[in-house]
Amino acid sequence: MKSEQIINIARLSLAGKESDVRLYVAKLVRSLRKTEPETASALEGLLKSSPARGNPIMRKAAPTNGVIITPSTDDDLSLLKSFDGIFIEEPLLDQSMSNCLTQIIAERQASDVLIERGLKPTSSLIFQGPPGVGKTITARWLSSQLDLPFYVLDLTSVMSSFLGKTGNNLRAVIEFAKTHPCVLLLDEIDAIAKKRSDEADVGELKRLVTIMLQELENWPSDGLLIAATNHPELVDPALWRRFDMEISFTNPLEEHVKKAVIKFLGPDLKDFEPWIGLLVDSLNGTSYSNIKRTILKLRKLKLLNPKNFEENALDYLLPDVSSLTRTERINLAVKLVSDFNLPKLKAAKLAQVSRDTIRKKLMKQLHKDM
Repeated sequence: MKSEQIINIARLSLAGKESDVRLYVAKLVRSLRKTEPETASALEGLLKSSPARGNPIMRKAAPTNGVIITPSTDDDLSLLKSFDGIFIEEPLLDQSMSNCLTQIIAERQASDVLIERGLKPTSSLIFQGPPGVGKTITARWLSSQLDLPFYVLDLTSVMSSFLGKTGNNLRAVIEFAKTHPCVLLLDEIDAIAKKRSDEADVGELKRLVTIMLQELENWPSDGLLIAATNHPELVDPALWRRFDMEISFTNPLEEHVKKAVIKFLGPDLKDFEPWIGLLVDSLNGTSYSNIKRTILKLRKLKLLNPKNFEENALDYLLPDVSSLTRTERINLAVKLVSDFNLPKLKAAKLAQVSRDTIRKKLMKQLHKDM
């Protein structure tokens, strides 16, 4: 360690600036990892064994659904949200995503073996996919499996309120995460990590990309950084390449839609058994969050107004027939009868076609199948 570094630590300590000392020591840990690994390890151990007290950069606000950590400014915006201690069940994922997460967990469990061979467990991920497909819930579940605290930094909110200060706040959050083993989710990373070639971007955003590039180097193996984006095309390719693993989320396939429907029906599953086929068909191609929202609404509808439930549910689940062609309305009516056992009279009324039309179409299908 250079004499200048020792003097800086002494100066900050004597001034009583504990948070600045911790940040400075954290930077030293990163710079010494390659040249003086034993010293870096000893300093990192001191940081972990001595939690920050009264840190002015991060202070706790009144908890709402978890602990909230806010920046030391006059602004009310919370920077970090923590969901420690909140139970999270395993998300519904396809096999490829499930395999990726299983590997990450296995790497952590065998981190000593990997390090002995000069390897390092996955320490940074980037999740991409449309809203509502399970990116945040998957990150939370992963943190619970790794037995690490879970923090979320909403970069859209940070940018809207801290433009001009975002660089310092981002560094403070990242330093905190690096010195406190955790899973840190950088939500909406495209808000700051735009391509630096984007001429419409302000200089502050370009500096933030540079900060992220620097901070992603040598992310500590005892923590996990996860970035999430709904717009992968906006993220700077140089930053994208820094992440150890990329996981793509999509709207669930039909088999997963059915699993989600059954899961969200919960104790009302038996009452809804005749409806499952129609629910799966109408919700196919949508996100998990939309499936959950729809199922919960129908469960409440059935509980509060059981007499008119069937009529209301069909109106809610079926497409707007006024926007369909006559052929589409006929096909819908036939499907309601053949696939979901609706009476022809009811199907005819819902699809706005005649019973005779439905009967003829069904007969034609029957002869075709014979």
